[in-house]
Amino acid sequence: MKIPVQNIYYLLCYAWDKLDERELVHVAADDQISLLDLLIEVLITATHRLFRQGLFHAYQSEKVQLAGIRGKLLLTESLQKNEFRQGRAICEQDVYSANQPVNQILKTTLNSLLRLPSLPQQSRIRHLHIRMTDVEEIKLNETIFTKASIPRHPSTYRFVLNVCELLYKNLLVNEEKGTYQFKDFWRDERQMAVLFEAFVRNFYRHELPQWKVRRETIHWKLTASEQDRTLLPLMQTDLTLEQKDQKIILDTKYYAETFQRHFESRKVHSPHLYQLFAYLKNYPASGKLRGILLYPTVTQSVSAFFSDEAHQIQVQTLDLNQHWSGIHRDLLRLVEVKD
Repeated sequence: MKIPVQNIYYLLCYAWDKLDERELVHVAADDQISLLDLLIEVLITATHRLFRQGLFHAYQSEKVQLAGIRGKLLLTESLQKNEFRQGRAICEQDVYSANQPVNQILKTTLNSLLRLPSLPQQSRIRHLHIRMTDVEEIKLNETIFTKASIPRHPSTYRFVLNVCELLYKNLLVNEEKGTYQFKDFWRDERQMAVLFEAFVRNFYRHELPQWKVRRETIHWKLTASEQDRTLLPLMQTDLTLEQKDQKIILDTKYYAETFQRHFESRKVHSPHLYQLFAYLKNYPASGKLRGILLYPTVTQSVSAFFSDEAHQIQVQTLDLNQHWSGIHRDLLRLVEVKD
């Protein structure tokens, strides 16, 4: 499965809910730029924007050694270190500083990129890294990204941190050489499944404002005691689209193979079909109700329809290797009303 870099970038902008950033870096459909180069160009451009707007600063407490007393005197610590005899004291002050987690993440990511061998943008990255002299580097982990406090302004920070997190997850370190290697995440089914789902959901939120688009929990139409009901698995849609009396339950599936093989024949993945069918059967719907299983196109396009007295199920592939305008068109056509 091949996906042009331009399309991956658009998928990321929708998934991150940052459509304004689509024009941050211009990538033509026929460009041969690598995904790593694209992400680096995006990060460099966005970081320059942050510098123009001003890095986020906040007050934080710092211990300082002073010739005098200013702020909160740390008496015990000053006595233990014999500071008073030398005319000094250890105090705690509130300092207005750029040494904040969001900036620490950015500087650490820039430093990681400098350890990539033969990087064309190395001098530009080093220039940005040097400009962050007052910011410390930290050891990154997934928790840091989720806990980092995002300033309300500028909004560019959220986008920058998304790029930093993506690079963090896909930069593989060589412990012996101390260098990094980038792993093309589009080959990782797990990461792409999360991206594909978020992209489709936010695409419809932005492109079809007349529809109500949300994730939805569906309750089983089964009689059971409260204790037994806790044993039932959770049914939560990837997204539900609703407009007047029209409702669509859409489940995205990102697999290297659209179908499973049964001897010599192709079959829809059983768990996917069973799951969607359970959603439809237990949905408290009035009006038209459709279910869609959406896969990326692997080797050939598929559009199959199945129905019973009350429901219609569509198995559909989306070609991510076409021009972006085609992806846009196909997603809009997918939710058109089927008689």
